[in-house]
Amino acid sequence: MSSFANSVSSVLIILLMTAAGYIFGHKKWMLAEHKHFFDKFLMNFAIPCLCIDGFIHNLTPELLKGSWVIVAISFAGPCVCTALSALIAYLLRLPRNRAGVFIVMGGFSNALFVGYPMCRELFGEESLPYVMLFFLSGSILVYAGCNAIFAWFSGSGSKISGKQVVKILTNPPLLSSIAGILVVASGIALPRTLSSFIGYIGATVSPLALFYTGFIIFEAKIRNIRFDRGMAVMPVIRFILAPLIGAGLCRVFNIPLPASSIFTVLMAMPVITILVVMAKEWDADAQYAAVGTVLSTLACFIVIPVLMLFF
Repeated sequence: MSSFANSVSSVLIILLMTAAGYIFGHKKWMLAEHKHFFDKFLMNFAIPCLCIDGFIHNLTPELLKGSWVIVAISFAGPCVCTALSALIAYLLRLPRNRAGVFIVMGGFSNALFVGYPMCRELFGEESLPYVMLFFLSGSILVYAGCNAIFAWFSGSGSKISGKQVVKILTNPPLLSSIAGILVVASGIALPRTLSSFIGYIGATVSPLALFYTGFIIFEAKIRNIRFDRGMAVMPVIRFILAPLIGAGLCRVFNIPLPASSIFTVLMAMPVITILVVMAKEWDADAQYAAVGTVLSTLACFIVIPVLMLFF
């Protein structure tokens, strides 16, 4: 019960920071035009700093040598969930503009905006290298996999362009993760001033990402949540099947604690925050995506304490 109480306390902290973003939207302290700043600052500056800082301060050369297993299951978990979601979307006979959204909702978890602060509260600083490794794999899958899925189901028949491929391979979080790994592998020590600067900027990710998530919930309007076809199934995939798949992979590859618990929790995170933006870019059902984002984020605060009882 002490573990359950600790997880409830940790989730409440995350919930309060998310609620702050909702209140900022309600009070009009944060407006729709501010999202552009949050997107650019977080994805192009703060998150890259967090990736570098997380690797150089929490990843050792010894851990790096065995990290290929973590990276492998970080790829395998979302891929299995994506394939399962695609099968369910086919069985539900979802329209094309919703099928891609549903597959992405079931396949990919919000490992950074919600997963990073959640794991930090639940498992402490030692969870950060595992979160970073999961995110390293996830960033490739999210940018490449999601765009490929939306391109396949796009009603306009759009295909992924060469420019988009370059964008996928050169996104700042991915490049900064690779840079952080190279620094750890080479044993290079960053200058104290630069290291402190990167650390301070990276520390802004948790509160700003959760404020941003809260504002997304405000924009989507909780009262607009409707259980359209597939929406009732999505939480089952995200919060039951995904962590079971994660736990199963950890058992198959003999991943020890706390890495196995961290990976399982990351698999059970809500829908990725950028889903709505991607749905709009590919002319998919953005409202369906918004409802899934809000529903899964709210459900996460209830599911995670219960999940901690088993993992």
